[in-house]
Amino acid sequence: MQIRTRLTVQFSLLVSGILLITFLAIYFFSYYNVTEDFYDRLRSKAKSQAELLLKVPQVNTEVLKALDETNRDLIYDENTFIFDEKNRLIYSNLTNADKKSIHVSNYWLDEIRKSGQIRYKDGDYKVVGLYYKYPFNRAVVMLGAKDLYGQANLSNLSTLLTVLYFIVTIIVAIVGWIFSKRALRPISKVMNAVEGILPQKLDTRLEVPNQKDEIGRLTTTFNKLLDRIETAFQMQKIFVANVSHELKNPLTKIRSQLEVSMLKERNTADYQLTIRSVLEDIQELAQLSNTLLELAKVSEDQRDLLTETVRVDDLILDCRQNLAEANPNYNILLNFDELPEDDTWLEITGNSTLLKTAFINLMDNACKFSDNNTVNVGLQSLGNSLKLRFSDNGKGIPSEDQNLVFQPFYRSDNTANIKGYGIGLSLVERIVKLHNGTVTINSNQPKGTTFLVTFSRL
Repeated sequence: MQIRTRLTVQFSLLVSGILLITFLAIYFFSYYNVTEDFYDRLRSKAKSQAELLLKVPQVNTEVLKALDETNRDLIYDENTFIFDEKNRLIYSNLTNADKKSIHVSNYWLDEIRKSGQIRYKDGDYKVVGLYYKYPFNRAVVMLGAKDLYGQANLSNLSTLLTVLYFIVTIIVAIVGWIFSKRALRPISKVMNAVEGILPQKLDTRLEVPNQKDEIGRLTTTFNKLLDRIETAFQMQKIFVANVSHELKNPLTKIRSQLEVSMLKERNTADYQLTIRSVLEDIQELAQLSNTLLELAKVSEDQRDLLTETVRVDDLILDCRQNLAEANPNYNILLNFDELPEDDTWLEITGNSTLLKTAFINLMDNACKFSDNNTVNVGLQSLGNSLKLRFSDNGKGIPSEDQNLVFQPFYRSDNTANIKGYGIGLSLVERIVKLHNGTVTINSNQPKGTTFLVTFSRL
């Protein structure tokens, strides 16, 4: 079911429900007022007839009957009975030929004397019973009649309300259909605009008519989504271009060396030299491929890799040993002076292999870009977090480049003369985020850079 149809149905049901409750309330109160008014009229006439018969000596049953006949048009099919204390009928407006329409029994007469006044329904008749007391006379008056006028009014009211209910419901459904179309028109415009945005036109943005209403907020959300998609596409293009470039260089070198070797016969030493050079290029390709695979494998949703309890200080010592063995000219200085007495404060839940890759990358970068191949590594435990600092004394990273160095294959102008692919820091950032951490860059004075890694244990 479309939203427009659903809104129309819901709006119609809501309004028709309120209307139904309102009309039922009107009918109920009208019925109550008509009934109470008729009983009041019966009670008033019963009392007046008893007073005329018992208090006025000049009025007898014949006179009372004559007076009653003059007012017969006010109450339809009236049945009046007056009984004395011995339950003897002393007055009735019915003749011998008339048939009683209400049932009279000693039970009702006794109930009237006990209560003083009662009312009840006897078939289509409404009956009022009064116990009239006069200093010298007491009597029970029973008066019953049909409320034809009230029933006719209630029937007309019921018909009117029913017809109005269906008419108003139909009008509400039509109006709801029209207004739902108007209400959804901005959404339709947004949908049409979004459908017109192609991959070749990701710079297109939706027009925001009013940022304060829901449609404006939805349009703003779409625009932010388009910003992220455009950024992702741009990064993908840059990534593909950089990968192609990085793969092209060693492949071109390999091809060129092999083609040169085939131009003429050479001695064994020349061939061995060419083979060693090609092997170096192949090793460079293998390293690049492995780095790309590691980058592709690490993402923030791979929490199932974090299954170990890793002690960070021991892991740093292992990284220093491995890096020093591979690069004897590197100088790795550790500052562990502020470690807590409780060793558990140095532990985090994670993956030792991934963390080792991240720390070695940070140490290797610091040593490569330092003038004296030196890196200072500091470790500090602060409450619910662990902080690691990797500082070098190189040229530093310009402030405009600090937000870009974590993108794959990005390399600033300061690193153009140093071998690398620009993937290491991107891999470091992903590994740190996977371990619920952050990595930031601080510039040292007067030169150098510090990478600050913070792990939260919460």
